[in-house]
Amino acid sequence: MKSRRSTLCRSSSTAGSRRSSGRHLAARPGWLLARGLAVLGFLALAALPSPPADAQVIELSVAPGGQSFTAAMSFRWASTDALIESLRRGLESRITFTARLYERRRPAFAFAGDRLVSERTVVRSAFWDFLGQAFVLEEEGRPQKTCTDPEELVRGFFSVEEAFSAAGAGAARGRLYVAARARFEPVRLMPPLTLVGLAGAAASVTTPWVHREAP
Repeated sequence: MKSRRSTLCRSSSTAGSRRSSGRHLAARPGWLLARGLAVLGFLALAALPSPPADAQVIELSVAPGGQSFTAAMSFRWASTDALIESLRRGLESRITFTARLYERRRPAFAFAGDRLVSERTVVRSAFWDFLGQAFVLEEEGRPQKTCTDPEELVRGFFSVEEAFSAAGAGAARGRLYVAARARFEPVRLMPPLTLVGLAGAAASVTTPWVHREAP
């Protein structure tokens, strides 16, 4: 069964426009200087004390749907204002959601560990389109989505829904559960500033796994 994901930003028919416009802007020395200053600004922000652990977590809920059920994941980040500011300065952010469906083993076979039934991975990137004056969300295999409202961007970037099939599970359905986590990279740099991306990688956040029983 195909995944079902909520769409909060508008779909765009200009998939891949970031690459072409990025090459055009990269040829301008002024753009490179501005992006370099944006990087320095983010690194200064990264030097501040980290938000408390409970301000950067993933929330998971699982809802039934006949022969399937939907896992809704939402990442909570305390520094959304800083994220919006860094995007508007030309930086890019990325988040990776991972959801796994497990079948809990019977007590006699618990030593073998729970069985992985299915896994979903969603990778999203967010950046600011200077030409279109809008935020852009990219996800592999899907059209770009654009929005101008920062709150709409945050909701669309930090939340996702994935559908898992329960057809054929039978009696084992009562032993199914979902585990999920998120990895957030506040800064993802494109050439020619990729070396500075090492600093962004150091500031990434990976949440602990959370678990919910399948309905």
